Amino acid sequence: MRDRLGKVKTVIRRRRRAVQLTVLALLILAPFVHLFRFDLPSMSLYLFGTRLWVKHVFVFLLLLVTVIYAIIAASLLFGRVFCGWVCPQNLFNELTRTWDRRLGRAGSILLSVAISLFGGFVVWSYFHDGVALLREYRSGQVPLVPTAFIAFFGLFFTGAMAWWRTSVCRVVCPYGHLQSIISNPDTMHLQVFNLPGNRDICATCGLCAEICHMGVDPRTTEQKHCVVCGDCLDACALVSGARKVPRVLNFTIGSGERAVALRERGQLWQNVRRLAPRLLLPLTLTVALGGLSAYFLVHRPLVDLVVAKDHRLALAAGSPVSSGAVMAVSVINLSEQPDRFHLEVEGLPEYWATLEQSTVELGPGERALVRLRVHPTERKVGSHRFTVRVVAEQSGAEASFETVHVVY
Repeated sequence: MRDRLGKVKTVIRRRRRAVQLTVLALLILAPFVHLFRFDLPSMSLYLFGTRLWVKHVFVFLLLLVTVIYAIIAASLLFGRVFCGWVCPQNLFNELTRTWDRRLGRAGSILLSVAISLFGGFVVWSYFHDGVALLREYRSGQVPLVPTAFIAFFGLFFTGAMAWWRTSVCRVVCPYGHLQSIISNPDTMHLQVFNLPGNRDICATCGLCAEICHMGVDPRTTEQKHCVVCGDCLDACALVSGARKVPRVLNFTIGSGERAVALRERGQLWQNVRRLAPRLLLPLTLTVALGGLSAYFLVHRPLVDLVVAKDHRLALAAGSPVSSGAVMAVSVINLSEQPDRFHLEVEGLPEYWATLEQSTVELGPGERALVRLRVHPTERKVGSHRFTVRVVAEQSGAEASFETVHVVY
């Protein structure tokens, strides 16, 4: 079997491998270049080089839903293309087969352990400062929590790479189960074509099934585990070319007599249009939510302001709540730079409001609590609405909070 497989010119695989390795490189670099990283100690999120805080979590959720709908749209049309061309697990499913053959079983497992431990370090770096952890290791320190995490992840991923392999994709992966639900006969699939007159030209050599690392026989209708890798097409091209007949195995869109090979672009559009009703909603949501995510990312608030009554502070100040009040003004710097914030109160009669501080300096993500005392200098029964406003000196960001003081 090795001799047969070695003759296959894996043209599609080389293109796919370039995509897979590019994605893997981005996943490794992402936490270190702040492309994407959760920073648990500061409760912040780095997204495309921009630092977001807890108050901005809605931006990340919008972007996450956008990606989900984009994957659904691609899956409706192309099947498990995400598995075959993007997912790192599938990349290692293929590579470990080669390592078994070239390095032997023991060598393959040792290489899997080394890669898994490095993977554990990268995953840890998505939530903490990985560079700082490396400095600790270089200085001779071995911090318990991150080391235990990396070891646990390394053990788990070693099992996934060296033993479980495609079982992870078949049994565990939620995307695989989702694809089984959302696909239909018109979703792209493998099909054997015959010559005019229904002449069957398949050599029945089985090479397409042998080369499939997911164990799929492309000549059958049982293709739910197909990850659109294209290896079987290259295998079929080798045999068909030697027999001087057209390649009989192709990716097709459409079902039955309407099935059209992916390479027949002129007729393909007709079948894609049949999928349009199902594609319309996920594609529309992908575009709409993507636009909203970009808008909110650019126009996110850079300062947060909340004013609330603090009865404990009021009692400590010796003021009855009915005639006076002490309030806690919370200011959070949501920008990426240190800044000075100026506070002011608007809407109350003169001398009714006293701020403990009118200016606070805060670093990124820092919070300040400023005491605001509202004490009427004359008795004016009723509700008195007023606004607390904060302005950032450097960024120019503003925020206001409207509340009410009641005099009985």
